[in-house]
Amino acid sequence: MLAYDLLFDHPGTDTVLRDAAPPQRPGGALPRPDQTPNGWIGTAGPAIASATWPRGPQTGLPMFHVLTLALPPEYRRRGEEFPAIAFFQGEGQFAQELNRDDDGEDPFLRELTSAVDHPEQTILTDIIDGKFALIWLTAHEFLAGPTAPPADPRRPGEHVAQDEGPNAWDEIHPTRDVWLVARADPNTGLTPSEEETEEGYRPASDWSDDLAGRSHLGGTVMPVQGLPEGLTPYFLELEETPGTNYGSGNLQLDLESGTFDWAC
Repeated sequence: MLAYDLLFDHPGTDTVLRDAAPPQRPGGALPRPDQTPNGWIGTAGPAIASATWPRGPQTGLPMFHVLTLALPPEYRRRGEEFPAIAFFQGEGQFAQELNRDDDGEDPFLRELTSAVDHPEQTILTDIIDGKFALIWLTAHEFLAGPTAPPADPRRPGEHVAQDEGPNAWDEIHPTRDVWLVARADPNTGLTPSEEETEEGYRPASDWSDDLAGRSHLGGTVMPVQGLPEGLTPYFLELEETPGTNYGSGNLQLDLESGTFDWAC
């Protein structure tokens, strides 16, 4: 088993970045890997049916696409039928229930009636009631992307987002390739813990400073606050990327247990 750093395309250059969003850490620019990209970030998402694009449960607004990523075999915890994932961030803590009473004249509400959940979608809720979504993707849904989110049918001044969360219509960011590159991490394949374990896991400390601030699969967890309960060796840790908001912190999503948390 390996752990992997996520490296992000540096637009207009032949380099990649460990930090997709500014500020950049010193030495963050690296040569572009000589391999096919493993995914992408930006507003465009995977090749799922438009009607199944994740929606905020209260506002009905389409969630912002954070990341689509083809997983190495050992991280495909739903089996080979689903070799990739897509992750989204949606409505924030101040979301209010949408008034769905309609006389048939509101194009947004008409469009919303066709929305359905993707069969492999899980809605994730954080401690302040913000909403996220994880979708396990087939090979076709990954390979046929990126694709645009549903078209915005809102009339000017209507259904304006005021919930402090991103959505696919108001956060517009270009598609940027993402690469997975193996990282040297002594905790690869080990269950994370806040203390040293008999298995050999060592919590992040001064020894791991060179690993800090990177989005990655597996290895050493670098939570901004406490370690989320239930993490396995098969987790994704994400730093902020353009359009996302983790309070300048980071996020953990476990692909085996479903554990999810972020902290600022």
